[in-house]
Amino acid sequence: MKIRAYLKVLFSLILICLLTLTSVPFSSQAREKVLDIYFFYSQTCPHCVQQKPFMEYIDQHNEDIKLYAYEVREHPEKWRKFLAQHQIKSAAVPRTLIGEKLFIGYSEADGELEYNPIYIGYIGYKNQIVKAIESELGHSINLPGSIVEYQLPWKIIWLPILYLFSYPLVRKKLKSETNKRYWLGGAIAIIIISSFLFLSLIPEPAIKEFARGLPFPLFVSTIALADGFNPCAFTVLIILLSLLTHTRSRKQMAIVGSTFVATSAVMYFLFIMIMVLVGSVFLEKYGAIFMLILGSIITVAGVINLKDYFLFKQGISLSLSTEQEVVIGQKAGKIAQELKAGEANKKILLTALGGTVLLAIFVNIVELGCTAILPAVYMTSLIQYCTQNIWLCFIFWTAIYAGIYIIPLLAILLNFIYSFKSSRLTERQGRILKLVGGTFMVFFGLVMVFKPELLMFG
Repeated sequence: MKIRAYLKVLFSLILICLLTLTSVPFSSQAREKVLDIYFFYSQTCPHCVQQKPFMEYIDQHNEDIKLYAYEVREHPEKWRKFLAQHQIKSAAVPRTLIGEKLFIGYSEADGELEYNPIYIGYIGYKNQIVKAIESELGHSINLPGSIVEYQLPWKIIWLPILYLFSYPLVRKKLKSETNKRYWLGGAIAIIIISSFLFLSLIPEPAIKEFARGLPFPLFVSTIALADGFNPCAFTVLIILLSLLTHTRSRKQMAIVGSTFVATSAVMYFLFIMIMVLVGSVFLEKYGAIFMLILGSIITVAGVINLKDYFLFKQGISLSLSTEQEVVIGQKAGKIAQELKAGEANKKILLTALGGTVLLAIFVNIVELGCTAILPAVYMTSLIQYCTQNIWLCFIFWTAIYAGIYIIPLLAILLNFIYSFKSSRLTERQGRILKLVGGTFMVFFGLVMVFKPELLMFG
């Protein structure tokens, strides 16, 4: 199978994806019309406290409703402008504007539509607020306690299934390693496209409800473990441990290797905490724009990693360059030579450990291009997740992230201590790591751009 023929097949499958997209109907919840509801409240008002969760539920579970909720003390200018626009003299709250109908107060009890000329608004009976919303939209809405049904675009799943079923038909042409690589790459591409199309067709309330139902620890563990399978970190650790085999001491290898891994964990923790500190400021100020830019960068980085699966280290790459590998190899070689020359000398061992710490710091700075992407996805979710004891929450989860990140490195260290023989990361292994990492990056990058609400875990 030639590359040109393969690209034609892949392009045809992507075209089928797009045609399928246009043939899958949107959920009945998805409407062209979006109703804007304005809700003014006070944190010290008992009726406001009662109405606010109800309005937020309606906003979250109805895709064609957009709630603009303003606390009057936090938004005095908006509140004064609203009162002046509707010629209202009383500053009583809660106030709810639905279309042309303005409601004052809130009551869970049912009542008739009743206008109060003193407050210039209708009495805020719950049933009348619901009727006003449904009248504006022209259909019923999802309310607390009601069964919410969403139509999911299951047809999309057939696309990767059909691609995988094509394997027996093209198996004879996949004998070479290159052809197998292109076929597997096509499978990954179809799965990414299909997954994204599936998510893009699910109504926003359903996505929010699903995301909030997912445990945040599961998300952190998944991202951190995927981040831990890092070809840059693997390459450096394997170079160091391979050189340490010449010391003929498993004990020294264990001490030096664990020092390198522990230093990497600390550096990674500090690096992510700096990202969170800076990112929280930008996310608070620029919100959607920041998510759009960050998601675009992550998607591009993922595409570069996927490119490395096909064209390893050709053109733009997020891998360590040959020059960087040479420098790191020299530093690691110096540590191994000191240990071999000093043998049981404790001062030389301490010197070698100091050199190992410096090497780990140097490596973690150099390989930021390999490691900075998935922590950015984690950062955006962490900032939205931590709402109480914020910095304690940031520190706790980032420490968990750093601990899970080094699990693959610890596995490599234990394997070297057990086998005690020199090894290296092969090109094939590097390609697979790039494929896995690139897949995660492209998927989460597209989610951050088009469906950021999916990252609102817990």
